[in-house]
Amino acid sequence: MGTQTRIKGLAALLLLGSLALPQSTCAGYRAPDGKFVATIPRDAAPGTYQPMVQRDYAFDEFRVTEFGSWLRIAEFVWPLAFLAITTRSRSARLRAYFSVLEPVFALGSAYLIWFAASLFATPAAGAYLAVSALAIYFITSALELWRSWRARPAQFAGA
Repeated sequence: MGTQTRIKGLAALLLLGSLALPQSTCAGYRAPDGKFVATIPRDAAPGTYQPMVQRDYAFDEFRVTEFGSWLRIAEFVWPLAFLAITTRSRSARLRAYFSVLEPVFALGSAYLIWFAASLFATPAAGAYLAVSALAIYFITSALELWRSWRARPAQFAGA
């Protein structure tokens, strides 16, 4: 296992670990019934609404029957699957396909995670860790793709 594969593995584990951290936070108030509200109603009695910060996690709205929930989790898990497939595969063509897909998936996942964390909320530690891990994964996989692309003409030059 090469250094680049180890770096990508570490980035994938960091991305998986970011699932345990809050992805976004939202400042608001706790209503007398315990529900979270963004603003206090005008007719509310003073002191009935307490300030609070709501933390949102990636699994908060997970529903087994909804396809979108599985896509949300796939944003965090795909690097581990890609690494397992590429390290065990003997097919050079399959590894080449995955080496092209990895940077694209890293950019897409980072965009989706950041968009979900910053839409109507403030990104939290989990989103920052996830995007940072995907940036490391992207740089490593893009560098790996660039190096293999540059080495390719040298293979055919002597033929």
